[in-house]
Amino acid sequence: MAAMPICRDCFSGTLRGDAAPTGGEEVLHGLPTYVAVPGPGVEPLGAVVIIPDAFGWKLRNTRALADAYARRIPATVYVPDFMDGETLGHAPPESTMVLLESKPAAADSWIVRRLKRAWSILQVAPSMVSFAYNCRASLVKPRMLPFLSGVRAGADGAPGLQKLGVAGFCWGGLYATMLTHDVAENRVTAAGGREHPLVNCAFTAHPSLLSLPAHIAGVAQPLSVANGDDDEWMGRAKMQQVVALLEAKNAQAARDVHEVVIYPGAKHGFAVRGDRDDPQQRERGDQSEDQAVSWFQRHFEAAELGVRSA
Repeated sequence: MAAMPICRDCFSGTLRGDAAPTGGEEVLHGLPTYVAVPGPGVEPLGAVVIIPDAFGWKLRNTRALADAYARRIPATVYVPDFMDGETLGHAPPESTMVLLESKPAAADSWIVRRLKRAWSILQVAPSMVSFAYNCRASLVKPRMLPFLSGVRAGADGAPGLQKLGVAGFCWGGLYATMLTHDVAENRVTAAGGREHPLVNCAFTAHPSLLSLPAHIAGVAQPLSVANGDDDEWMGRAKMQQVVALLEAKNAQAARDVHEVVIYPGAKHGFAVRGDRDDPQQRERGDQSEDQAVSWFQRHFEAAELGVRSA
């Protein structure tokens, strides 16, 4: 995979102050993991693993989203540290987000605004480069695949396989998409020796680093995509290509296996780091959450092969 170019929008956004995470941290399958569960007495339909954006597993926004998924699907939701503690290198996630999202003074001239923006990017560029190098696929996948296999296997002694979905955002969107491909590393063996897909389905919002058409052409398991209408990473032309490829797959299957929802005016990062004080961005974030919840409910209820018995 090519080195990740620097993207300002991947490292900016709004830190949520309207939600306090309610889950807990534990070490699961060898990785520090945030775990969110449904309410007392509520049986989860399955498990969802969130593959986060560049701010990693500790970001308050991501944990609040995990709590919402757990409550609404309902599901057991995991946010593992697939980055091995890297996130944004030496910069605390909150300070980086605030730095890049800071608003210019009204009195600033055009040139002053441009200079301030350039300076803010230069200040966090070392962290961006560090993240790109230390979170490359050759290091991440050996952590990710065993974790997913462990979750898919379910609790010790449980028959069959647990229903499993993945949700990937920005950086994590690439991996969520690739996990739908029908390749050897994306298979798991159940009792009796029968192979099954590692994940039942995937959801991604504003994915980055996708190579088109290859990453979408390889999609085999159900994939739901949420994106803005003019995203920095996945602009209009790329999204037209994504829609065409997935619609062709739906036509071949004679049913809607995959879906794409394009949100007018949604900024890159809207599903996790959108400005909750901006009515449109808040609405787009809520809509993408609804999309993911509906997607996982639909596929957890439909999945039968290789799934743990009720």
